[in-house]
Amino acid sequence: MLASLGITKDLIADIIINIGSIAVLFLIVKKLAYKPVKKFMDERAADIINQKEEAQRLSQESNDKAKEYAALLKECEIAKTNAIKEGEKEALKQSERLVSEAKQKAEGIVEKAEKTALEKQNEALQEADRYVVNLIMEGSSHLLGREITDEDNRKIVEAFLDSVKGDGNA
Repeated sequence: MLASLGITKDLIADIIINIGSIAVLFLIVKKLAYKPVKKFMDERAADIINQKEEAQRLSQESNDKAKEYAALLKECEIAKTNAIKEGEKEALKQSERLVSEAKQKAEGIVEKAEKTALEKQNEALQEADRYVVNLIMEGSSHLLGREITDEDNRKIVEAFLDSVKGDGNA
């Protein structure tokens, strides 16, 4: 029956030898190549998993550092803002103090100038009084044609002052 299909004993022997050869070859390849290749592939898979885990860990660390730096940056911004506000307050205090000192100095200068002006005015009035008294005495001497005594001077000055006071009240 196999002969009718064209299958001979030689063909079957060849098939069996080929199957045996394939089996032996398979066992040799499995023994020599499969285990080292599988070991290499397992190690490579483990390396890839380790690298992936390391990458995730580093990514998490970088995210944590980014959050930490963002918090530090925010603190720095707050500190900068507070420092600026404090600087502005201090500058305002100093400017107010300087303005106050300047006002006090100016008031002192004005007060001194007013005092000096009042002294000069009094000196000028006294000088004017002396000049008027001398003028009156010279005029009296001329009018009377004689030298005036202290008693005459006193009476003349009193009469003049009374007339001046009378004109000032009228």
